[in-house]
Amino acid sequence: MASNSNIEVAVVMVPFPEYGHQTPFLHLSHLIASYDIPVHYVSIGARNHELKLRQQAGYQLFPNIQFHDLSIPENSSSTEKEEEYLSYLESLNLLGGPLGDICRALLLSSCRRVVVIHDSIMLSVVQGMISVANAETYIFHVISAFTVCSLFHQVRGNDDDQDDDQHLLFLPFQAHLPSMDSCYKPEMPEFVKILRRWTFKSGDIFNTCRDIEGPYLDALAKQSDRPIWSLGPLINNVHIVHNNQESSSSSSSSPNKILSRHRCIEWLDKKPKNSVIYVSFGTVTTFSPEQINELALGLERSNQNFIWVLREKDKKGNDVMTEKDVSKTKLPAGLEERVGERGIIAREWVPQLEILGHPATGGYLFHSGWNSFLESVTVGVPMATWPIHSDNPFNDVLITKVLKVGVVVREWTHKDELVRSNTIENAVRTLMTSPEGEEMRQRALDLSQAIKISGRDGGATKKQAESFIAHITR
Repeated sequence: MASNSNIEVAVVMVPFPEYGHQTPFLHLSHLIASYDIPVHYVSIGARNHELKLRQQAGYQLFPNIQFHDLSIPENSSSTEKEEEYLSYLESLNLLGGPLGDICRALLLSSCRRVVVIHDSIMLSVVQGMISVANAETYIFHVISAFTVCSLFHQVRGNDDDQDDDQHLLFLPFQAHLPSMDSCYKPEMPEFVKILRRWTFKSGDIFNTCRDIEGPYLDALAKQSDRPIWSLGPLINNVHIVHNNQESSSSSSSSPNKILSRHRCIEWLDKKPKNSVIYVSFGTVTTFSPEQINELALGLERSNQNFIWVLREKDKKGNDVMTEKDVSKTKLPAGLEERVGERGIIAREWVPQLEILGHPATGGYLFHSGWNSFLESVTVGVPMATWPIHSDNPFNDVLITKVLKVGVVVREWTHKDELVRSNTIENAVRTLMTSPEGEEMRQRALDLSQAIKISGRDGGATKKQAESFIAHITR
């Protein structure tokens, strides 16, 4: 790879300080840093600390990336009550001043241009950069192009002069698309309108690729007078996707490999190919005791091998989950004894990408989170979808209706209802043992192969990365 170290351009990353947002920003940082461009990662100190702890398995070092630890009032991030969460969002504006100071200091040193890449949620934080000479901003969307396109479509006014192409794009799935009001807080429609009309930017970046979302990237590009780059999937094996190397599904070559192998990997080694379903609902979801009971019974009755990550949702400022944190989660009496070697219930951190990439893993039951979807589709694993909140229901439509690499467990229209064990059992069996599930698996494998080819030299995704680097270092 050609060196760009003499370009005197610095990149400043401004993620929204929550793990699901910070992770893709870190992966993008590594991609940019691989082109010998210095990257400055700016976020709340406690979130930076948690991020680095979590990523140690995938990135032992952070070369060419400098972390800047900022702070906001501590009590602003210690609650989830809606009014205080809004106060937390407002308090993030306090990061604008320090961000400007960092950028000006870089421009006073050796940099002739500062490139600020920020989360779409951080619009108000970066707006002060308009007064900084030789600085330009780019929005990095950590949700799918399908979701952004859907949200933009929902806030279109009757006086909008946009043609009907977007309407036709969503028409086949109109009956399945969720309303914005059912997924987000009441403030979301106004925010989407602001985001759609935002002009203080030099372009948009998406964590996706054309093989996954080509039509929706095209629709967004048609609406914008700024360039759009699709640089994904940005996951822990970003160097495999973008650096012309073959990835392998074997656990021995996983980029998440650590010195001592996790017990889940050792257990997977003993299982047949495509015989295990991996169950995990991310870091911000906690089910009711009743729902946990139904899920446990559904997995047991499916008679499939499974790994179930059962943790309380992560607490801000407390990255390390202890047995005390998860002891409240009760399972049906005798479940673990009855399941025996057929299942693992993990109450600790697990190497998710390594599990998904293992040959024994044949399905993934999850919350339809975008980062997790990208991990699963990159290694060719089909999914069982159970959307929980925000962009999950939009991703669910993309996964099950557009790409057809997944089966629905819980329809979003029934989001307030208890999902019964027989529904879970049937969905797991469909994914793991039916001809329909095998067709989904083949489509997922085909898409995985297309993604890998796209990331090689000469591929569309590799060209997108080269185009973006050339643009910011021009």
